Amino acid sequence: MIRLYENFNQRKAKVELLYADGAMKMAFCQYRRSSEDAFFIPYTTLTYVREGRKVVFLNGECYDMKAGDTLLVPKNSILYSDIRVKREPFVSLNLLLGDADTLLSPMACHIADHMQLQHYAGMHNMSLSTFKRWFKKEVGCSPGQWMIEKRLQQAKYLLQHKRVSVKEACYSSGFEDVSYFIRRYRQAFGHTPGQAAI
Repeated sequence: MIRLYENFNQRKAKVELLYADGAMKMAFCQYRRSSEDAFFIPYTTLTYVREGRKVVFLNGECYDMKAGDTLLVPKNSILYSDIRVKREPFVSLNLLLGDADTLLSPMACHIADHMQLQHYAGMHNMSLSTFKRWFKKEVGCSPGQWMIEKRLQQAKYLLQHKRVSVKEACYSSGFEDVSYFIRRYRQAFGHTPGQAAI
């Protein structure tokens, strides 16, 4: 399940807000136990690993991060994070820049669900056509294209990191037809999902 960045389970980590003003927040984050999480991050975020290691899947790419590494996370991204704690805790500093784009949060946190766009438009008191125009202007593509892109990224994460079957990745990511999923996956990544799982 994808969570909004601010709502992740704080029993897993010690989070301390170091600085906050209207345009920026800086937080210290420490994990003493291993954790796998999926976050929707509505801010442009700079994450710096101070101690430990984590594997991050972002926009269909995998990053193996260790102490001293920094990653820029674009606004409105879904980030899959796998932190493995052995003896020493995992520590990071996270700089969140700008205002949160909360209109996308419900869609991102339910990427695999089959809610109609009308539902999301209604949540923000917009007609469907107004919502689609707003989305295209703010995000740069249609809501349907964005959902498919995010579902494909989730499927790639499941195939490469979780080693699930193509069928399981298809259905877990919100696709209903395996043939359609394979065709869209090949268009997006240049190879079939079966080749990604190898």
